[in-house]
Amino acid sequence: MSTTPSDHGHAPGSVLAGSQPHLEATLHALQHDQLPHLRPAAGDNLYRWMHMLQTVEGDRFAPLIEELQNLYNAIGHGEPNGPQVKQILQNLATLTTQAATSADPESQPKLQQLSQALQNAAATL
Repeated sequence: MSTTPSDHGHAPGSVLAGSQPHLEATLHALQHDQLPHLRPAAGDNLYRWMHMLQTVEGDRFAPLIEELQNLYNAIGHGEPNGPQVKQILQNLATLTTQAATSADPESQPKLQQLSQALQNAAATL
């Protein structure tokens, strides 16, 4: 039985290319909203990011998925712990920068902007 990207997931570049609308919406939210106001919709957005990254074959996005899960847990239960959320956002910024290096040319600048927006969000905590 042969394995194709459609059988078990997407190639790393294609998953990022297919995420342009979600990537742009996340970037817009981080740049234009105050971080506390993002919380109500954050759980759904984080879930969508984790699911999308899990469709990639292999485990190259495992650290990113793990940090997204950490953020989901940190903000989903009661009042978020500021220092913990700040560290997670900083980790996500670093991992996003790393992911940008292997992304398609259209996604690279958006991922770099997302990384910067994550760093800026962390700085507000």
